[in-house]
Amino acid sequence: MMAFLRYCLNQPVGIAMAVRAGLVVGNVAVLFALALWLGLDGFGGLIVLWGLALVAATCLGFGGPLILLARLGDGAGMHPRAVIGLCIGWPVLAACGAGLALRLVWPDLPWLVVLAVAVTVNLASCLASILRALGSVHLSMALRDGAPMVALGAAGLVLAEPAAILWATATGLGVICLGAVGPVLWHPQRPSVISGDRPGAGLAADLWATAVLGMGLAQVDITLGGQFLTPEQIGVYALLRRLANLVALPLSVATWVSAGPISAAYAARDTAALQSASDTGARIALLPGLGLAALCLLALPVLEIWMPDLPVPVLLVLLAGTLVQLAFAQGMSVATLTGQGHLAAGARLAGVLGYLGAVMVFTPLDPLGNALAYALATSLCAGLLWLWVWRSMGIDTLARPMRRRAWRMS
Repeated sequence: MMAFLRYCLNQPVGIAMAVRAGLVVGNVAVLFALALWLGLDGFGGLIVLWGLALVAATCLGFGGPLILLARLGDGAGMHPRAVIGLCIGWPVLAACGAGLALRLVWPDLPWLVVLAVAVTVNLASCLASILRALGSVHLSMALRDGAPMVALGAAGLVLAEPAAILWATATGLGVICLGAVGPVLWHPQRPSVISGDRPGAGLAADLWATAVLGMGLAQVDITLGGQFLTPEQIGVYALLRRLANLVALPLSVATWVSAGPISAAYAARDTAALQSASDTGARIALLPGLGLAALCLLALPVLEIWMPDLPVPVLLVLLAGTLVQLAFAQGMSVATLTGQGHLAAGARLAGVLGYLGAVMVFTPLDPLGNALAYALATSLCAGLLWLWVWRSMGIDTLARPMRRRAWRMS
């Protein structure tokens, strides 16, 4: 473990890990501050609307962030009109149509502000993908994973009503995105990937489905579980979910760092390099994740002092589900960046259906049942995708320390 830590500190991934750690800790701090400021009831109501906005962002985005990352990362490049359409044009048009339909079907929810937040969240993700393709890994990570929560936290600490908080969040995030356009336009590598002599880009149905189902799976226990649990219960559950997500910190770093090598290896049709890129991402994800899980377990007595009614079984179940995701860390990256998006979409669909089936088993749903259903769903998704990628491509994305070549330090 010490050898691995020394290795990371002397590699660019060490910086990425530090940036990601700061973002995750900051996001957790924002959520806890909002829970204290708004109360668990108010926080629960806000977090359900926030979850709906995140799901809507991927539905309205037509897979834009993944398309941009794949097309710009493999050297194909894109025409500026195609980039603008994916970033803002298509999402705004879709939001207008969806707003009219949703207000007729489900008029009790503030859909206008939910969709406004969705458009700005999608814009931030698209700009982050462009910056990642241009080589600005840390700035792209901060924009995608940090900016939305910063905007939400700032709005929540000033306002109190959920709809007003979301309006302020959409406005603040929009301003941040405008500021991020400059680094994209004046980046020295921009003409090589975004220019008028590059081809346009059609919508990729498999990547869109992958993104929608991925966000649906990530938020299903909040958005759907929030319909069965009380606002206070879903508020506590959301905080525990965020704590468990701390263990997945290295997973996000592995995804960001390995995306370029995976795309390049696939473009070169180099299977050995593709397997090596997958192994590198697995190495980045697994060992630090296990260490973070151990720290969470050691911190349980402290957490119980701070929250006497802490539902420890719920946290343990969520941690177990996160560890399974770490073990299969690279399956999603390999599938979505190598033209196998249909496999990723199928696995995520199986996960969503698995959650719905588990909820029926655990009815009447309580926080522990919700956690069990979610952990089973994400584990099913990860396991199926590993199996399908292995069979279709011959790439083993399972993180295994016993694979000596993949874990040798240099």
